[in-house]
Amino acid sequence: MNPKEQESDNEGPLLQSESPDPTLIQAIVLKPETDYHSQLWKNGLGTTDEIAIYPPDKDFIKDDFFWRFSTNTMHANCNFSVFPGYECTTVILPTDEEQAKSKAYFSLSHQGGESFTKIQPLFPYSWHGEWATTCKLTNSPVECLQFMLRRESGKAQVRIEKIGSFETDLQGDVDSGKNMLFGAFALVYVVEGFISVILDENHAHSQKFELKKGETLFVERDEDASPTSILLNATNQVGQSAFSGIEATVVVIQIEEGKTFGGILQPQQQSQPQQQEQQQQQQQQEEEESPPKRFSNNEGIVPSQRRPSHRRPSLLVPMEQEGGAIKAPVPVQSPTQDLDKPKRMGLERRDSLINMESFDPNAIYEPPAFALIHKDTDMPPPVTRDKLEVDEFPLNTISTAWIKIMTQGLSEWLKLPIIVCRGTEDGPVVGITAAVHGNELNGVPCIHRVISQIDVSQLKGTVVAVPCVNVWGFLRFQREFADGRDLNRQFPGKEDGFSSQVFSHHLMNKIISQFNYMIDLHTASFGRNDPVGAKMAKLQQPQILLHNSGQDGTLRSAAAARGIKAITVEIGNPQTFQDRYIQWSFMGVMRILDHFEMYDLKNINMAEIQAFVNEENLNGPPHTVLCSRGFWIYTKTGGLLEVYPGVNKLVKRGEIIARIKNMFGNVIDEYFSPCTGVVIGRSSNPVAMAGDRIVHMGVIKRTGEVLAKAAKENY
Repeated sequence: MNPKEQESDNEGPLLQSESPDPTLIQAIVLKPETDYHSQLWKNGLGTTDEIAIYPPDKDFIKDDFFWRFSTNTMHANCNFSVFPGYECTTVILPTDEEQAKSKAYFSLSHQGGESFTKIQPLFPYSWHGEWATTCKLTNSPVECLQFMLRRESGKAQVRIEKIGSFETDLQGDVDSGKNMLFGAFALVYVVEGFISVILDENHAHSQKFELKKGETLFVERDEDASPTSILLNATNQVGQSAFSGIEATVVVIQIEEGKTFGGILQPQQQSQPQQQEQQQQQQQQEEEESPPKRFSNNEGIVPSQRRPSHRRPSLLVPMEQEGGAIKAPVPVQSPTQDLDKPKRMGLERRDSLINMESFDPNAIYEPPAFALIHKDTDMPPPVTRDKLEVDEFPLNTISTAWIKIMTQGLSEWLKLPIIVCRGTEDGPVVGITAAVHGNELNGVPCIHRVISQIDVSQLKGTVVAVPCVNVWGFLRFQREFADGRDLNRQFPGKEDGFSSQVFSHHLMNKIISQFNYMIDLHTASFGRNDPVGAKMAKLQQPQILLHNSGQDGTLRSAAAARGIKAITVEIGNPQTFQDRYIQWSFMGVMRILDHFEMYDLKNINMAEIQAFVNEENLNGPPHTVLCSRGFWIYTKTGGLLEVYPGVNKLVKRGEIIARIKNMFGNVIDEYFSPCTGVVIGRSSNPVAMAGDRIVHMGVIKRTGEVLAKAAKENY
């Protein structure tokens, strides 16, 4: 239940009073079984229980927020999500000594550092949310409290207190449980034992609460009012007083509002007429400017509702146009404008001179929705292995690893990244490979999109993704492997061949051998009338489907020779990311997983996918062209190559498709289509040598034509 929906015993609904009395505080006990919002991590590595967030209607993934308090239970090493602009604090909760003989804790490394900082239980540890942070567990599972605060909106103090009963306090045996609350919010979490809490014990409106282990007292107050006293007392159990020797451990967090909320500076107190005038000016400016919001449901970060909210007028001032000339009026001076004004060489802020109305609306940049989502990928830190053994990775978990393939010139290992998604039970192993050609990049984000959508608790079987096969070509922005050869013509490779053959040999034996099915993300084809391969290809719903046996030396043909049902999928142009083709290929992969009853399509979050691709057709092209065979047209001379038809275009016999010019601009050769067909692929490099590729033509299957058992091409 949301905190704002509950009522305390002594006050009205929390956080919902339209005109709260600033001299009063409101508090409520939040209980794990009714109030905490629990969520399993999609990667299976842990769970999160959100205790409270402010403002209470915010989604911490999509929206900006002031602060958030939660518990995490982690079962394996992981990477923390990135939250730029937030301060993160963690408190590891102690291990129950009756259930565990050794302490459970974790160590953190920031910004890719090799060294790890050991975090001891009950010692608060803070870091910047924008730091990439890796977490390494010892004696899992580890349970911790996680508190996040937007730095520019306020500050917080986190402390651990060991408190005793009232009788014990009188003897001076433990720290006193008496404190003062100064900030706008306070959180009291019970780590061990039972406690009673009295707020403002000497006032008529004092409040008393009883809490046990795992419960949280949430307090909201007007921080401009007098400090609030808080008395913590250990008890035997809820509602019963304790005698000497009874202790309890609590975490107390006090949160103070800063001068800004959501980047908006709070002005100094003004007289009522001044406030009304300023609010009118602000409202008028906001109506004229209509600045873009992060999300449509985000009304900004507001201070505690125990006090009024004021907003500073925007610094964007509309300009007037007189006689064709743009004139900038003098901006209205805010009483706090000097606090936000840069002091560099007397220069004025340029954004005060921006005329938003003078720009074409299409020219004004708005960040895409997915780029504003805080949450990053949920991939844990990788381990290093000599080869892939699927059974070594736990069920119901996403894991990552580096697989040693071969040694390079520095006697260091050339390693491949893999992502292993194991479902709740054993089943088929589907492998997805990308970037066999080092400059064909669309398959990489396609894999990322597939993995980010998979919830392992809904997955049956295993998905193994290799987001970059040709790591050498990938780093050099080239198609070929380190020895200059096309890697996709060297499979299954040789143990004692040249380097690309050795690489192919080890790739087949160390990784590909684990697959039952394989999707190689780079050409839309299917094999020797194999019904499973043909079905997999059709489930991709590609623009073009090419009947081809797989050339000798391709990864697909080598996999098929070992009984692995395999297809290859072409995804757009090299050395670029193309969202439409990435999305279509993603949906094709998910349809294949659905066909094998591994992952139901209904589990895909289409609303999240829509944020990545701004078009109506998310599932694939409206139709598929089936080609019975295909062939390449090559240059006969070198020069500057101009290729005219685009991919998926129908070309009639005799139409001109390309020209080659010399460096003086003279046309030295022209190329015409030898038959009617569809363009499957085309050269994107204008600098051509004799014998380079021009276009890949597909011969469209005729009605009633029987496909050959094996159709090969002139690669």
